[in-house]
Amino acid sequence: METVSTELRNFVDETRPRLLAISEGRASEKPYPEKWSLKEILGHLVDSATNNHQRIVRMQERPDIGTFTYSQQHWVSSQHYHDRPWAELVELWYQLNRHLAHVIAHVDPASLSHSCDMGYAAPATLSFVAEDYVRHVRHHVEQILGDSDPRQRRKWVAGNPRT
Repeated sequence: METVSTELRNFVDETRPRLLAISEGRASEKPYPEKWSLKEILGHLVDSATNNHQRIVRMQERPDIGTFTYSQQHWVSSQHYHDRPWAELVELWYQLNRHLAHVIAHVDPASLSHSCDMGYAAPATLSFVAEDYVRHVRHHVEQILGDSDPRQRRKWVAGNPRT
């Protein structure tokens, strides 16, 4: 898991200044009422970090932790990420991911095959959860950083089943 940890740590370290370069106004733009602003997308990544932190820690405790899903639309809307200052959201996201990289680096190798039902076709192993989390973070951060026209955000439907 050291490779996954290093990839996550390096990615958030490299990405943080680029996210901080986004203006408050741009981060707040919401071109369509039903779509997430950049703040809400980053808030979703905060939620993903906290939920996956729980999964990764709990999956080391026993072979099958059962079902562990969350309603991402509810999490984003109930926490009002859109009302938070952008720089604070970036810092929260950054610190959570630095911690998660530390946790992943210290995962007990004997627990890598432990499972969790995340609502996918089959239960996921701890190894998959950690690796998929990094892919998920990269995917959404690339959406945020590649957003030259907020109207193009139409494809970012709130409630996407990925967590």
